[in-house]
Amino acid sequence: MSGIDRHGRRRPRLRLALSLPLLAAASLAGCASIVIHERPILDRSILDRAPARRGGASPGDAESLLEAGMEQDARHPESALVSYRDAALAALPRIPEEGVSTRIDIAASRAAQGTYRRAIEYALETTHREASREGVPWTNVLARAGIGVRGRISLYDATRCDDILPTRRYEVSGFHHELGGGGVGAPVVAHVTRAGTWGGQSSPVAEQVAKVARLGAPDPEVRSVFDSPCERHFPKSLYYAGSVIIRPGGPGEPPAVLELRDPVRECTPRWQIEPGGPNLPLAYDMTVPLAKQFHNNNLNLMGALGVLYPSQYNGNTGIYMIDPYEPGKIPVVLVHGLMSSPEAWDNAMNELRGNPELRSRYQFWLFFYSTGNPILASGARFRKALNEIRDELDPRHADAAFDHMVLIGHSMGGLLSRLAISRSGQELWDTASRVPPDAIQLEPELKELLVSSLIFEPVPTVRRAIFVATPHKGSPLGDEPIGRIASRLITVPKDVLEVRKALLQSNGAQEVSEAFRGKRYATSVSQLSIGNPVLKAINRIPMSEAVAYHSIVGFDGKTPLPAGGDGVVPYLSAHVEGALSELIVSSGHSAQETDDAIAEMHRILALHLEEYDAERSTAATGSPLASRATRPPGATPVRQIPGDPSKRRSLDDRFAGGKGGVPLDLRIIR
Repeated sequence: MSGIDRHGRRRPRLRLALSLPLLAAASLAGCASIVIHERPILDRSILDRAPARRGGASPGDAESLLEAGMEQDARHPESALVSYRDAALAALPRIPEEGVSTRIDIAASRAAQGTYRRAIEYALETTHREASREGVPWTNVLARAGIGVRGRISLYDATRCDDILPTRRYEVSGFHHELGGGGVGAPVVAHVTRAGTWGGQSSPVAEQVAKVARLGAPDPEVRSVFDSPCERHFPKSLYYAGSVIIRPGGPGEPPAVLELRDPVRECTPRWQIEPGGPNLPLAYDMTVPLAKQFHNNNLNLMGALGVLYPSQYNGNTGIYMIDPYEPGKIPVVLVHGLMSSPEAWDNAMNELRGNPELRSRYQFWLFFYSTGNPILASGARFRKALNEIRDELDPRHADAAFDHMVLIGHSMGGLLSRLAISRSGQELWDTASRVPPDAIQLEPELKELLVSSLIFEPVPTVRRAIFVATPHKGSPLGDEPIGRIASRLITVPKDVLEVRKALLQSNGAQEVSEAFRGKRYATSVSQLSIGNPVLKAINRIPMSEAVAYHSIVGFDGKTPLPAGGDGVVPYLSAHVEGALSELIVSSGHSAQETDDAIAEMHRILALHLEEYDAERSTAATGSPLASRATRPPGATPVRQIPGDPSKRRSLDDRFAGGKGGVPLDLRIIR
């Protein structure tokens, strides 16, 4: 048989093929589907031609230079680059006179504003094409046309980027809204490949930077990147939103300078074209780079494999950052659910990080973990990651914003968030063992995993949590045939089996709870079943009174509340008393992607900022801090947003290949 090896074991490929439809049907993950179509802008040049200037065009004006560049581009690319350069410089002085549209759509741009943006975009397209054809850095191609490169993005100098391309090159589906701002210049995607050995991926630019670092060249800028602890939390490929302008060169500079600006660091970047002139907004697009970030890193594939083969993906567990750590900004950590990945947060990240007010005060991080592991083991790894990142990024614990961290967890990620704000006492240990930890014989590393999974304190940096579609009391799917089959397809990690074996040997078979012996309840899927002893024990341990928490609950409209739910998690399982607020939204299980849920996250984050600012103001005066409400005075207040879930295009529809989407498994294979 083709699916069986010579030892009679299922081959991993067959196991994956069998399990994907099962777990997809379970829909516990809430995975997203981002589709990107790419086409160079110059292929659309006929549609992009700038409107003619009143009174006609002269050979030296911006529009004529742009036209000349387009005609030269195919046969004389270096001449075309010079024409694009001169077109941008010719259009630039007219922009303050004619005014600037703040819409990101180029069709809304004023005449000179549109010509200036097109000249930059065409220059970047031609540069990218020629650099790829010649196998040289893109900065070399620009240098031959008399264009220097300046600016920074994230931790990196602009010249460190592998390439910089216009966002208009990409057509993206899978997001509810396009976030960004219109203005002067061109919105771009800046691509950086991390130097070093992360993921085995490199690039000519990254290799050059790594070589410089190995040789010990005294370049403070290069050294600052390698010494920055937050870079270790970046994915191997980074796609940043940027604003690009072309300005006249100054003393000691080339005739023109292409300058890259960072809308995350600056939030709403602006530019004075001339001293004393108006401070004009720069154009940027937050959505397209984020789409590239999620789409090109194969996160959904990692999520699928992480549930089936958890031990093979435990090395990827950790907190991932797209933007560098900034003291003073409050961390928000987004935690995905079962058979999922950080891509489950694509729309939430787009809306929250894309909002300049939130972006100026918060930094958004993502936690990835192998979701097939037992829930308590994943909870221990999450708490460890939260504690370690504080020591890495803020070793002196001087950043007050770090002490006001917010966790947002979807589905099983909500359970991990709950465990991060809970105090176990002896409850979980007594559920698993009748003998004390000292009596358990295990290797030190496994002993640490066991004890930290069952005995723990709340993470001290967390001040608020938001539970989204969280099965606090389990899900019926864990008990149904599809859940049992899915659980059997998961390869239980060796360390989990060894821990369970040690518990059994130290206690005896009859003294160990069924949830902690054998393989039946050794996976996250089985532990999510209704009435599972692990979930019952988690519900018995208290959440910290210093931490406020909120609930967002999905309702699919099929069965009236309270008996109904989101199709995966019943309402009575997602509801938890003590929450400061609860919002019921019309959705399936992928509630975290709905506009209503994201608006509620925004509301809660705004409330969190108000409390943080009030606390800081009070502390600055030396006055005693007022008590902070973390629980409602009575029962949890519940609000419901009416609506027909069938008319809302949620991730559940896109997962099945809705309009503009592709079925998840086909997109992964492609």
